[in-house]
Amino acid sequence: MKNIYSINNLSYRLDSNEIITNISCDIKRGCISVIKGPNGAGKTTLLKLVFGLIQPSSGKIIRNFDQNNIEIAYIFQNPIFLNRTVRENLRHALYCKDICKSKWNSIIEKKVNEFILNDFLDIDIRLLSGGELQLVSLLRSSLVTPNILFYDEPTNNLDTKNVKLISNILNKYLKEGSTIIMVSHDELLLKNLNHQELIMEKGRILNV
Repeated sequence: MKNIYSINNLSYRLDSNEIITNISCDIKRGCISVIKGPNGAGKTTLLKLVFGLIQPSSGKIIRNFDQNNIEIAYIFQNPIFLNRTVRENLRHALYCKDICKSKWNSIIEKKVNEFILNDFLDIDIRLLSGGELQLVSLLRSSLVTPNILFYDEPTNNLDTKNVKLISNILNKYLKEGSTIIMVSHDELLLKNLNHQELIMEKGRILNV
């Protein structure tokens, strides 16, 4: 299986602190790669580096795809929304993706049914719980199924039922050919996912 990312001697320093130290590894195309490790290990920093949100202090990340012809999504641990209803946030996401307005309602209806979130559509986003916001965030990113999904702690504040829902959706993405790169320590989620693990400690990957 081909690599979608090749990471070579990657380091990242913030002021005088080295957060990522000389990491080299490959991310496989069409797989779920899970970054695990204790708090402060550098997991989210590595995720942001691979995505391109921040730039490395040294080393190289080779992206083996044409970025102009691929859909990439990043879901933050604390997602940001417009102070409007769930429906308006979803419509805004489709607007930003340049999707034809006549298709918005059918796309939203299909995805909302998939996520079992019909009752949330016309609720102000500010009234939702942390777990509900996580579900809406994944729903928003899935309106146009991403080829590559970056996901930081996807099941924070979710109950068992919704952890299994997230697992089913990620497995569906996998069957459709998506690549998923995520930070997670949720064993209930991970036991239902066929995945490779990158174990981090003190800014290094231990199992490569």
